[in-house]
This record gives sequence, C-alpha cells and structure tokens, in this order.
Amino acid sequence: MKPKKPAINRARRQFLQSTALVAGGIILASCAPEDAGPRITAEPKPDAKPDENKKAESGEKLTYGALMCGGRLINTETNEERFVFTQLSIDQTIKDKGAKQKLITDIGFLAHGVIKNPNANHKILVFEKKGEGGAEIDLKDNKLTTRIKPSKGCAFYGHGAYSVDGKLVYATEYDEQTYIGKMTVRDAEDFSVVGEFPTHGEWPHDCQFIDEGKTVAVTNGGGNIEGGAIPNVSYIEVSTGELIEKIEFNSELINAGHLIISPNGDLGVGHAMREGLDTREAMGALSLRPKDGKFKTMVTPAAVTSAMKGETLSLCLNTANRTIAATNPYGSPNGIVTFWNYETQKYVSSLELEQPRGVAMTLDGSYWIITFGKDTPGVVLVSAETNKLGDEPIMFAASSQGSHVYVHDYWAGA
Repeated sequence: MKPKKPAINRARRQFLQSTALVAGGIILASCAPEDAGPRITAEPKPDAKPDENKKAESGEKLTYGALMCGGRLINTETNEERFVFTQLSIDQTIKDKGAKQKLITDIGFLAHGVIKNPNANHKILVFEKKGEGGAEIDLKDNKLTTRIKPSKGCAFYGHGAYSVDGKLVYATEYDEQTYIGKMTVRDAEDFSVVGEFPTHGEWPHDCQFIDEGKTVAVTNGGGNIEGGAIPNVSYIEVSTGELIEKIEFNSELINAGHLIISPNGDLGVGHAMREGLDTREAMGALSLRPKDGKFKTMVTPAAVTSAMKGETLSLCLNTANRTIAATNPYGSPNGIVTFWNYETQKYVSSLELEQPRGVAMTLDGSYWIITFGKDTPGVVLVSAETNKLGDEPIMFAASSQGSHVYVHDYWAGA
C-alpha cells in the first residue's frame, strides 16, 4: 500500500501562512535537522498520577488540554536567535478561533523533553538534547524559576522523569568524552545530585518508568557507527541499577531513539540517526514488541517504511484502539505520520504532513495533536478514531518548532 497523497491542500496551506506568528521583526524559525533529533514521547513517562489533593494550582478546566513545547525565535533584522517555551490552551484557541499561547523567551536552550511535576500541577521540568540546558518552569507565573546543570563532564540528552512519589528527578546524561550513559538522580526540591546508575549503553536518550516505578526502560543510541556501542533498549532495576533485560537491534543503521510503553507492557521504539550516518539515509522506521511477544522492526508495507526516512521522531499511544502514531519530519516526500497496531505489529494507515514533529493526544482522547510545518510552524488536530483530518480540520499557527509536543491538564489562563 502506497502512502496517501498530501492531506493538506493549497487552501489549507494558505490558511497557515496567513496566520503566521510575526511581530516586531520576529518570525518563527523552521525546524532544523538537530531540532528534529531523537524524542513527545508523547506524554512524560512516570507511572505516578498527579495527586489532586497536592496540586498547588488547579487552573482552568480543560477538555482538550494545554499544549506545551519548545520553540525558537529569530529576529529577521539581526538574525539573533532566542529560545522560547510555549504553553497554549487548545480549548481557548478553538473557542476563540485564535491561538491562546504564552511564551517564555530567552530560556537559553531548545527545550526537548517536558516532565510534569506529580505534586505541583503548575510546575514542569524541561531538558535540552545534547547540552547543558535544564530548568524548572512555573506555568502559573509563566517563568523559569530554577536552572539545572548536568554532572561535571556530562551533557543532558533531553529526557527524564519524576519518581512515583515525586521526591526524586531522574535524567539521562552521557559522558562527553566516552558517550557512556548514566541516569542521574536529583532531589526534586533543590535538584542536588543524590545518586546515579548506569544506563548500560552509550548516548542514553529517552526513558520511561514502569512497574510502579521499580523499573526504568532507557534507549541507548549507541556510539559512532564506526566502532561504537550497539544501540539498545535496557530495562533497569531502579533500586540497584542492575540490568534486567537488554534488547539490541538487528541492524547497525538503527539508533534507538524514543520509546513508549503501554499500560499493558507493549513496547514501541522509534529509530533515530546513528552517529556517523547521513541524516537522510537513516533507517527511520519503528520497532514494536507486544507484551510477551517478539521485538520486530516494521518493514512492511515497503512503500510506507521506505518513506519513513531520516528519523522517527515522536511517538504516542491511543490505547482505545491499540494504535501507536509515529512522526517522520523528513519522510518522503515532505513528511509523514504513520499509524500502527502495537499488539498485532501491523500497519494501519498514514498521513502526509509537512515536517510533522510532535504528537500527543487531547485529554478526552478524541484527537491526535500534531505539530508540523517548515516555514510556518503549526498545530493540527487529527481524529483519533479514523486517523484522518476532518472536512474542516482544526489547525492553527503556534511556536512549536521543538521535537515534541506535550498535553497538560493545567492552564492558568491568559
């Protein structure tokens, strides 16, 4: 089965162009290859659910949710680059027919992963991919409150998670000389380092806690394709740092990028670019392992998987119909989103969008939320039941150039 033709027609593209966010000489930058590096996830990964009694702020009641993601602004006159964090009420945007977003400018780095605080609903953490950027953000006050630095000689790789009780913060880091990975453990109040354990691989990226926080699954991207470590997914016992299981790929071209695990234990892993391999030649497909099943890289239908070039960037699950959505910003011809049944390991459908990046679900489960666009970054809502755009699709411009998009149940209002 061949991928469908582009689903956004010229009129819809003109709509996006007409709603470009341009003000004071500032325009939104397009997504560069590094921006579309390994991620989403869709949702932050701890098993713990926010304790409603402990939330510092409840915010406005939302049906669809509040979008959160990193972005980049460029001054058209000076070419000065600034990094922003975006929070946007999808409910208010749909109601008022205009993007209701708030930007925190000059956070100093492109926010990659976003982690919700389980004990304070108005607070989140963000981390940079391959850099020293880490920060706590107060969504109510719309400001950066604390900066977090990686361990000496190390860099963050974009993702992390809170412990189930919310007292600890875990973040993937790697040694900048050897690329050897570790999970650094910090106190959730002052972010001081209180421990660490190995990720059992090189260049660890994504992580998800399972088994009520007793186990963490980590993707290790592996070193350079010339002599580097083999990419893998490692399941690690959190209390001891001991390796429980290691899953390796059957192709040296695959970098273990982002992962997502269903409540039942089904695993999905997006392929990223292996270091030393040209971006456009990377095997940007998807590997799935149903609970108690075999780990398998998707190779059929060939017309679809061959179009998933560059990197499979963001993943999101729809547990209602056992579907996983995967974005490929540099897929053929201009970008592709594919949908798969993660239990049967079968292809479901695909949708062509211009440089799709982040994917998440609305709080009510009715829509996929996808960030996309090259010259005019935007957001589009896709039916979670049919995986298709409606006759009059909901879409709007937003500062959403980061690799992922997250949906929160908190919005403090404009």
